[in-house]
Amino acid sequence: MIDMRELLQSHIEEAYSRDMVWGVDDCTSWVAAWVERLAGRAVKRPNWSSEAEALQLVAGAGSLDALWDEVMAENGYREAISPERGDVGIIAIREKQVGGIFLSGGYFAWRGEPRGVAILRPRDIVRAWAIIR
Repeated sequence: MIDMRELLQSHIEEAYSRDMVWGVDDCTSWVAAWVERLAGRAVKRPNWSSEAEALQLVAGAGSLDALWDEVMAENGYREAISPERGDVGIIAIREKQVGGIFLSGGYFAWRGEPRGVAILRPRDIVRAWAIIR
């Protein structure tokens, strides 16, 4: 049996000391690595190597939410109405969308620039997907 709490804590702690790198450890790639770690299988995901490439892919899809929606559906994950610890999703913050991992108590872990992980209580959840239920 997977101890999700321990696995999630480890995933977050490992990111605290690393710089965010576009396409490797940004708010989408970090979350994809979490999904792979929790589900135990590879996740098909968009690829980029710079902020400009990421923004171009997001713009092509219409939004980060739309891009993730395509990817999550392709990987077989369903939308979560009430996200739980370990679920992933998109929130709106500072007039932009960012991806992250939902924590207990209504908190959200977001991998932003330049280093570490921000933990916050989102005011605007755009969408969430259940990973294991």
